[in-house]
This record gives sequence, C-alpha cells and structure tokens, in this order.
Amino acid sequence: MTTKNLKLLFIVVIISAFCYGNAQKTRNLGDLALAMDIIDQEYVEKPDREKLYQAAMKGMIDSLDPYSGYIPIDSLKPFQAILDQEFGGLGVSLDGPTRRDRLTVVSTLFNSPAYLAGIQPGDVILKIDGVDSANSTVEDVSKKLRGRAGTSVTLTLERLDEPNPLVITVIRARIDVESVLGDRRRLDGKWEYRMEEDPRIAYVRVELFGEKTTEELRRAIATISMDSQALIIDLRDNTGGLLNSATDICDMFLDDGQMVSTRGRGDRLDQSYEAKKGTELSNSIPIVVLINEHSASASEVVAACLQDRCRATIVGNRSFGKGSVQNVIPLDAGLAAMRLTTAYYYPPSGRLIHRKPSSKEDDIWGVHPDQGCEVKLDEKAFIKLVERFRKRADPINNGLDKSSELKSELSSGSTEHVDSTIVDDPQLLKAVEVLRMKLDG
Repeated sequence: MTTKNLKLLFIVVIISAFCYGNAQKTRNLGDLALAMDIIDQEYVEKPDREKLYQAAMKGMIDSLDPYSGYIPIDSLKPFQAILDQEFGGLGVSLDGPTRRDRLTVVSTLFNSPAYLAGIQPGDVILKIDGVDSANSTVEDVSKKLRGRAGTSVTLTLERLDEPNPLVITVIRARIDVESVLGDRRRLDGKWEYRMEEDPRIAYVRVELFGEKTTEELRRAIATISMDSQALIIDLRDNTGGLLNSATDICDMFLDDGQMVSTRGRGDRLDQSYEAKKGTELSNSIPIVVLINEHSASASEVVAACLQDRCRATIVGNRSFGKGSVQNVIPLDAGLAAMRLTTAYYYPPSGRLIHRKPSSKEDDIWGVHPDQGCEVKLDEKAFIKLVERFRKRADPINNGLDKSSELKSELSSGSTEHVDSTIVDDPQLLKAVEVLRMKLDG
C-alpha cells in the first residue's frame, strides 16, 4: 500500500470515528424531534408545537437540580427585572420551596402598593385572583403579581395572628427596588444607618444582590464612615442574586487576597476572584455579619469570605447551603434563556458550601456562626422578628414614636435598651453585644 493510500485510510478512520461519536450524541435528539413530529401529526387533538418545545426544554433542564431551569419568553423579562431592581408590580419580596415550606411574603417596600394595602412580611399567599397557589412556584407567583401599572390583583392571605384568611386587592405600580436598608426609616423616607440602640454601630440590611446593590451599599457606608466605629451587615432572608455583586461587596472590606473561587466539572478551576487594593471602611472597624437558614447563594459568598479572611464575625444560625453558580444562557435568539448550574463556589478556606441532596444535618455545608455566636429562633421568636422588621421600615411606627406607656417605662429606667424593639430580635442583640465587647475592650 502506497503512502498516499495510507494517508487516505487514516483520514477515513478519523472521520468515521468522529461521525460515530457525533451520531451517539445526536441519536437522542433525533428521537426527541421524531416524538414531537409524531405528537404533532397523530395526537387526538392538534397540539401547540411551541408548548411541546417549551415542555421538553423545561423537563430536560429542570431534571438537573433545583436551581437549573428553562426561562420561557414570557418569563425572561420579569426574571431580568428582579436583578435590575425595576419592574411593574406590588413591591413584595417572596420566598418558598425549597427554602420555605410555603409561599411567603419576606418583605414589602416602603410606600409600595403592597405596603399601602397592608400586606405584611410573614403573610402566606393562599390564592391569587381566587386561584389556589399552594402548588405554585415562587417564579410562577412572581409572574402573576407583576403586570402593567394600574391593573389590580386580589390576594388571599394567611396571617399567623388572624383566625381567618384575609382578602386584599392591590393596584400594581412601577416599582424601584431598594436592596440596602438601614436600622429604621426616617420621616423623610430615607434610612437611618446608625443604630438607635448604640449610635457607634452602623447597620445595613442587604435584601438581594442586584445590579444596583453595590452602589447602594457604597452610598450607605459613605454616610456613616466618619462617625461609626463598628458595622453590622444583615444578610438574613437574603436568598442571593448576582455573584459579581457579592464579590464587589467583599472587595469593599478587603485590601487583597482571594474572595471566592468557582470550580466546574472535574473540579476544574473556572475563576478566582481577588480583592483589589483599598477599602470603603477602615480595617480597624469591626464587622458582624448576620445570617440565618434562609441566607443563600451570594449571601453565603459574602459571609464565608469575610469569615475565612477574619474580617467579620458571623452571628445567627447556619445558612441555607446553596453553593452553586448558575449561568444564564440565551436561547431562541435571546428571547428565552436557560439557567444552568455550571460550577460550585468555594470561599478562601476551600470548604464546600453547597448542600447536596444526600447531605445530612451533621455534614459540612453552609456557613456556620462563629463559636459562641449561634442564636436560633423558634416560630414565636421569628414572628416577633418579622413584625419588628415591618415596624422599623415604617417611619410612623418604627419605634421612634413610642406610646406614653413605653415613654414612662424609659423615663423610670425600667428598660435597659434605648431601642425597646431590639429585644424582639435576639440575633441582632447578640451582634450588638459582640461589637460592644470589641469596642469597649
């Protein structure tokens, strides 16, 4: 056999191997297309081919893990609006399975339609416009609550201190979401970041990690950096958001070194995020980060990073344990998208934060409070905490305008707290205690 023939034979073998491998990969795709064609032609009633396609995509991606998913055309804009912090709707933040058992209102924005209608954190959504929502996802309910400004939606709510369900109709409006809150809202609508309990301590509550969160936090810190000696960053009930927002916030408090890394399939290092020179707050100012069982994803990035780098003390209880990274990949010419888990993230210590389906309570996952700083809340205490959040966001009823009975107690010295409401938040009280010990030596 000539050299020329040997070369040709070699090329044929390579092409054959490639085609065989490619055929193995595409065989199932061919079966899927065939199934869609058979359904389209033979099903007893004429199906909607676009719905078939969306169902196939949803079923395939949803089967991977709870955080991967198909975002259809009608859901992509609302999904992006959450992170952009601008949308038309009610002004409520929701959470539900898998982090909570039921669809629950986590917070309401000040002066939003939900706030003005009397919807409260902790309310459970039973029905939307008379339709049961018990088996609906947070994404489904959020899509139903958003809509054109001026339109209405009727919610049936369960409230713990009410014997019967509440029925509330709310008119939608354009919402600009604030993601960084303070200790209490002033009468002018702005937040006061210095704590009423101890003005030496600044307090910021980060509710999500969106496009505007970094700048919001930077502005908040600028208002208190000159006269605050300590800082509390409250990440409780913050279920996450953008990874780059979380790393930007870590960078505010670190001068150098690793903040977080991401690793993909086969433990492949995808990216390592390093802090840049310079901080928004002096390194001499002590920090406490508050977390709870609903603090997830980007919240855990911040908490774990600042804990591992010895820049903050963690107070509260163990976080949720979502240590995976989702990329949003455009589909259908950018009209739809796929949210796909592509990596796990690791804080500087290298520990795995992610709680896998097989993980047990005693396994290592999530972010743990520092020694002596764990404060668990029972259901009764959690209800009080939610009510305190609601009141502190209301400038008319945030604890500053105290009743005559309470004023009498304060003047008689029968309470040891300047902020009488802080006793309803044992985790925050512990954070203040930790910082006072550091400040008072």
